[in-house]
Amino acid sequence: MKTSRRGFLALGTVATATVGLAACGGGGSTTTADGKPIVTVQVVKDSRTAAMADLAWTTSLQEAAGCSIQWLETPSASWDQQKKASLAAGDVADITIGGFGSGDMADFGSLFMDLTPELGSLPNVQAMFDAEPYARVVSTTTDGKILGTPTVARSITARSSNHMFINKQWLDTLGLAVPTTWDELETCLEAFKNGDPTGTGARVIPLDFNAPGTDGFGLFNPNVLLSSRGITVSSGALGMYAQDGVVKNYLTDPAYKELIVYLRRLWEKGLISEEAFTHDWSAYTSTSKGDGDVAKVGVTWMWTPSDIFGSTLGSQYVTIPALQAQAGQSEKTVWTYNGDDLAYQANRAVVSANPSNKEAALAVVNAFYSADMTVQMRYGAFDTCVTRNAENDYTVLEPADSTKNASDWQFTNALADGAPGWIRSEMKLELPPEHTEYREVDAVYHDNYANIDLNRDVLYSNMPQTPEQSRTLAKNATGINQNAMSRFAQWITQGGVENEWDDYVAGLEANNLAESIAVQQEIYDSYKAQMDKLGVDLNSLSE
Repeated sequence: MKTSRRGFLALGTVATATVGLAACGGGGSTTTADGKPIVTVQVVKDSRTAAMADLAWTTSLQEAAGCSIQWLETPSASWDQQKKASLAAGDVADITIGGFGSGDMADFGSLFMDLTPELGSLPNVQAMFDAEPYARVVSTTTDGKILGTPTVARSITARSSNHMFINKQWLDTLGLAVPTTWDELETCLEAFKNGDPTGTGARVIPLDFNAPGTDGFGLFNPNVLLSSRGITVSSGALGMYAQDGVVKNYLTDPAYKELIVYLRRLWEKGLISEEAFTHDWSAYTSTSKGDGDVAKVGVTWMWTPSDIFGSTLGSQYVTIPALQAQAGQSEKTVWTYNGDDLAYQANRAVVSANPSNKEAALAVVNAFYSADMTVQMRYGAFDTCVTRNAENDYTVLEPADSTKNASDWQFTNALADGAPGWIRSEMKLELPPEHTEYREVDAVYHDNYANIDLNRDVLYSNMPQTPEQSRTLAKNATGINQNAMSRFAQWITQGGVENEWDDYVAGLEANNLAESIAVQQEIYDSYKAQMDKLGVDLNSLSE
């Protein structure tokens, strides 16, 4: 949910002595001294997560699969370059968790095992597909192969990763109401800057956000405000979105220009953090956690208040429903939606087409989808992080470390939402309050979601692509993203959008934006046809 990917691997240790270890897959059986097959598992993980060999549940995983796992570990923020090198060399680990997406499957599908004929060796996966047909849909390529297994967690996910928060305690101190329009938000931000909302005289940051990347918008960026103009922002980097079944692009839309003009005005008034375009993830999140019980940031975006502001300050913040760009506007407000992607994350685990030991690799993947292992991989080991009450009945414990909130504790001890697995609909899962906080947060957007037809107004990241479609989008993406993202930061911090807009639009058109939109429409239409064929109603899946 929180960070992106990239870098090189650091090997986790294997408890059992090993002989003849291959770097990744490579074929030819490799075993431990006592004859157990060795499976290499590349895991792309959050920087907070402890070394895999130090996590107690990894021992249970090895026992369940009857093998010894050699962990290859890469922080998500440093995965991209390693991934590119690995794919170019045709060398991937026996199993990779969280490293490859639908575009990789389209371009490099021959590197990964088609699991369709192997489902007999994956009874847990087959049971998941039987119970959750949409999970199989998002796992199936355009040519009918299953090149990866998903994470299914529909019962514990929100409709969006992005939620907008404002410090209600500051509003009350200054006699202000929660804003409902862009102008009202601006008024609140000015009051935060010029008043003394904390009562300490300390300088505050009225508005902050996660720094947009050079390769496009990600989570917790201010492009979310396009929801004020009826644009359902997706997680795609190219500014694509769907409206009534038609794929469009907001990077050349007047609403996008309007947003830039608005953000430029906020910047000129000193209402946006001076580091908003330069700070890294760590600086962004640590700044938002304030100084003890004194908050520093007035408004920002994140998953939940405690996740970004910490347990101490989280209660000071409330969720802001989608703002109107102008009071009384005719457009209906919506909200960013990626609930389908959260509930059904495709390709969370992929298997090399040539693993060191096929039987052992499949046994590991099958073990991921047992109820016990799913819960531990997501929340942490039994006894330390989770109590197993009975079959399909679990209690996730409060952090044993009082210095960590529930989210940090989860990411320290588990792969969290990056784990492959299947949270079953019949599973009883008692969670700490911070893990259910998203439900109340997400409910604030009920009226905004009501304006979205999930079958026609959302562009999903799980949509499979043909190799040709993937190559075309990748070819055009560099020029489009470099042009758009550099201008976005420049126009907000230095101005110039009014004079440079027409040239900017022409530049994106010269970089084949129209072609990319047309290809994305093909992908979307094919996906919708498959949904219609299977009778899948995406609106019902969100209920």
